[in-house]
Amino acid sequence: MGIEDFKDGLPESAYSHDQVSRWLGRIQLSASYPQSPQEFPKTEESLRTLMRCQITTFPYENLSVHYSKSHLVDIAPESIYRKLMGPENGGRGGYCMELSIFFYHMLRGLGFHVYMTGIRNRTRTNGVPGGEYQGWTHINNIVHLPSGDKFSVDVAFGGDGPINPLPMVDTGNPVQNLGAQQVRLVHETIPKQGLRSPLWIYQYRNGAHLDWNSFYSFAEIEFFQEDFEVMNWFASAKTLHRWNVLVVRFLREGEDVLFDDKFKARRDVDQVKVVGKVMLVSDVIKVNLGGKTNIVHTMKTETERIKALRDYFGIQLRKDEKESIRGWDMALQ
Repeated sequence: MGIEDFKDGLPESAYSHDQVSRWLGRIQLSASYPQSPQEFPKTEESLRTLMRCQITTFPYENLSVHYSKSHLVDIAPESIYRKLMGPENGGRGGYCMELSIFFYHMLRGLGFHVYMTGIRNRTRTNGVPGGEYQGWTHINNIVHLPSGDKFSVDVAFGGDGPINPLPMVDTGNPVQNLGAQQVRLVHETIPKQGLRSPLWIYQYRNGAHLDWNSFYSFAEIEFFQEDFEVMNWFASAKTLHRWNVLVVRFLREGEDVLFDDKFKARRDVDQVKVVGKVMLVSDVIKVNLGGKTNIVHTMKTETERIKALRDYFGIQLRKDEKESIRGWDMALQ
């Protein structure tokens, strides 16, 4: 499949030109990039910059599963925009369905040839993938550039996600991720398949001398908003999101581990560098600055977790959100 397979008159973005422009300002994209969809460069470099700006601006988080009255996630594009970009957003991000749908519409607003697809994750033991591929519980964007190259652009796999667009090529070339970690896509079948047609498989290794391990698989099938509405209920209610409070903030070069409202990335920098990540997993804060992941803070009460959300992620929950976790099984003391 190539860019010539896209129909004339691509689906319009759910977001207006003004909304896309506000997003470009929010992610602190260099002023050297034009905001016009016709003029915005459709290159690997510009796509990489947009991806890195996105993942270092909006935290990956599933707080709506735990800190809301419904304990459900609203993935309507306009609801996502209000949550991430509204005047009272409180530093919020979202989980995979929210962030990837949001990014899809922003890329469409800039004129990229992009479509969304579903992903099958593997089961894990102690965080390490090693089990069967499960049903559709994740989401991805596939981008076709005028050059003929195509990329997987996953901005919402949390701390295990890539920090660069991954080329969809059969050679499976390694791409450097954080620290010594390498990631890649390979085009192979998975054990439970009955068909011979290969899938794209996202793999990682935590050093060039180690074996590759697989996180997830996907096919080049276009998914629609309606498909993700079906997937969203199960993903937020019946997977790890239901049993863990998760937040991940990727760190841009020049940014501190602790959130600083005064931090402003230099707008004249075209090359955005991702240098680490800070993570909240239920009752602990973990930090990885390109090497080993270390626990730096432990929380015993909701008061402590609310403070950690503000200090490490810049997230400030509203009063009703804080109160909605009362009686919920994932609440701390």
